[in-house]
Amino acid sequence: RAVEWRRPILATFAVFVIFAPIYFVFIGGFMTNEQIHHQPPYLIPPTPTWDNYAEAWSNARQYMKNSAVISLGVLAATVLVATPASFAMAKLSLRLERAIMFLMAFALMLPASATVLPLFLIFHRLQLLNSHLGVLIAVSVFTIPFAVVMLTAYMRSIPSTLIEAAQLDGASLFSVFFHIVVPIARPAITTAGLLALLLAWGDFIFSVSFLQQREIQPMSVGLYTFVGQYGIRWNALMAASMIYAFPPIVAVIVAGRALVSGLTSGALKD
Repeated sequence: RAVEWRRPILATFAVFVIFAPIYFVFIGGFMTNEQIHHQPPYLIPPTPTWDNYAEAWSNARQYMKNSAVISLGVLAATVLVATPASFAMAKLSLRLERAIMFLMAFALMLPASATVLPLFLIFHRLQLLNSHLGVLIAVSVFTIPFAVVMLTAYMRSIPSTLIEAAQLDGASLFSVFFHIVVPIARPAITTAGLLALLLAWGDFIFSVSFLQQREIQPMSVGLYTFVGQYGIRWNALMAASMIYAFPPIVAVIVAGRALVSGLTSGALKD
């Protein structure tokens, strides 16, 4: 019984640690600055108002659109490139497989700050600065290797006999990939795409380095400008932060089952 009670208590504590800051940011958007700094802190807004959220949304709409454009672009690029690449790595017995996987792992170990200057010089020559495409490419440099490494482990768990049987029946390699491999690997592909989406949604260093025009900056940079614009108006900043956090929270909740199954996939081999 002691073991049975221990698990719910630990789970409850973990949930509290995760959601307590989110809750206080959420209610902070409904309060005044004086109420936010009240001691002891309010657990429920005494006089809630939607004015802060309305003001934050009016200033954040364009930033949110830019974040959506960049994130969806990174999602599409990651899935379209990593899915066939991982299938080739897992099932086609490439000669340079070890070298490619080493390069993928090396790319994952690089800090983003180490790539800002080289990418800035490259994008300057290619005229990709102040363009969503430049940020999309920069973020994809990290999301694609991550997705390839993750999906390759899952592709290896797909029985090779299933692919060979389809080829004996006359199916081409492209037919095997699109009609057999992709449907089977859908949970892992969804997980890799969702993680790429979240990474692109929260990107700051590439966006602030490559996008100087405010009208094309994402919400991650928009929050940074809100600090200077509002000063100590933490209620407006909290409201804007909650608006910024709402889409990824909804995405994780909606794709929760696929996320769990995708993260636990690839543990067994055929």
